[in-house]
Amino acid sequence: MNPDGHPLVVSVCYIRIAASELHASARFAADIFGLQRVAEKNGEIAFRSDNRFRTLSISNGSSDGSSIGIEAWDEAALDEIEMRLAKSGFVISRATTDDCQLRYVQAALLARDGSGNSIDLVARPTQSGRRYFPSRDAGITELHGVGIRSTDMERDLQFWKELGAEVSDWVGDIAYLRIDGLHHRIALYPAKRHGLLYAAFEVETLDNIMQNGYFMQERQIKIVQGPGREPCSRQIFLHVEGPDGIIFSYVNGMKETGPVRRPARQFPLAPESLCDWGSEANDVPELSAGVN
Repeated sequence: MNPDGHPLVVSVCYIRIAASELHASARFAADIFGLQRVAEKNGEIAFRSDNRFRTLSISNGSSDGSSIGIEAWDEAALDEIEMRLAKSGFVISRATTDDCQLRYVQAALLARDGSGNSIDLVARPTQSGRRYFPSRDAGITELHGVGIRSTDMERDLQFWKELGAEVSDWVGDIAYLRIDGLHHRIALYPAKRHGLLYAAFEVETLDNIMQNGYFMQERQIKIVQGPGREPCSRQIFLHVEGPDGIIFSYVNGMKETGPVRRPARQFPLAPESLCDWGSEANDVPELSAGVN
């Protein structure tokens, strides 16, 4: 929290992915997953999922073009974040004007967590004056949250706690982190490599999740897991395989935490703690209670 009571960070703002095949990945994002393609600039193709100008960008290149954007309350919050992260020894720098233009924001800090994941802390992301109009009716309403692979859970938890995040629940050492009134927006999964595990997009209803599942099956898109439901958050999900193995998820129904704080609960590291409907993700160890 800031001294005035405002949170330091307020939302997961965007995902930037560096893909091995740019245009094939762009077709997946728009034609298959159901996002709205809006712009192509400086080698990145941008997509919308809600009222923001863009919530996903795909570039053709190395992992240097990948990052997760987290919106800060304002530029004063960025100053506080910079001080906290620097004091804790995290790698952080001020974004240049070109960096900000590429990210469609007014100001930003470019940071790395303890695992080396690139996290952009941004202020005043660009909104769109036009109605969100996707390429197909997948029912998507917003970018909801992310799952992140962690090779150093202790340092990564410290990173997010410096931003004001709190642990809602544990499944083994998997940590679900809240930054607003919902159970979590960020999940940290112990892994042997860092990187984005999944990008989760909210849909309107459970019907949308089922409809998208049939859509993926008809087009022979790999369903990684689901439909299923997380026991701790009550969120219903469908995970599908996207570009370069990154998982794209449809989600719905996450519970709110309510005004009364409670200690984080501990669930055992077992498949039923990750899905109480019985769906399994055998090819993704982080989602199947195992690690490669």
